[in-house]
Amino acid sequence: MSWFYALFGQINILLKALFHLLYPDLCVHCKRELTPKHPYLCYTCTMRLKLIKWQEKAAYNIVYQSIDSNQIIYICALYKFEESAPIQTLLHELKYRFNRNLGLYYGKELGSQYALEKSNDPIEILVPVPIHARKKFDRGYNQSELLAKGISTVTGIPISTKVLKKIKNTKTQTQLNKKERLLNTKGSFRVSEDIMKYKAIAIVDDVVTTGATINAICEVLMEKNINLQITIFSLALAQKE
Repeated sequence: MSWFYALFGQINILLKALFHLLYPDLCVHCKRELTPKHPYLCYTCTMRLKLIKWQEKAAYNIVYQSIDSNQIIYICALYKFEESAPIQTLLHELKYRFNRNLGLYYGKELGSQYALEKSNDPIEILVPVPIHARKKFDRGYNQSELLAKGISTVTGIPISTKVLKKIKNTKTQTQLNKKERLLNTKGSFRVSEDIMKYKAIAIVDDVVTTGATINAICEVLMEKNINLQITIFSLALAQKE
């Protein structure tokens, strides 16, 4: 029967090639055909991404413009957010177009970057920024959890979705200014007593813009554990003009 499995394997390869010929994978931003080396953005769009990962000082400056907490000891981010650019399309695909594999892929990229820079730091758990249960039901997943799974795959750091919960179903923050975002996120999160067990955790988010969400999370975390050390993982950071 080995010949049968070999024949079946060859037929499967041919069918996949035919399917790809008829329905090629396209760049999520410009819709050009993709190559195996660039699974979501084509080479041109990938080159348009503005890297932050080699600019540690720039990443810190961007975050500290937005976030008040002095408990943040490290930031691991890949790209600078720009409107109408490939990074915005990536984030939109991840958040609204059900592209789960994209989250895992870029989570692994974040994990690889962290392993290069800070492999000996004692992060005990990854804490994805939670979304409200109703929103998760509607969407089917939490994009920050997907990124965290990718990070965990590379680093081995476990994920906890229990220490932090979203208890207020806030409206989307896309069109809100910083003051409105701060009001929108106030009282949105609850921390369990388990946080007392940890000395160092990492918060995982898809994008840090005004910092309102991270600020709200840091505030409730430090109410429970004032000495907690916090690392931020984010696919993109938005620089305040």
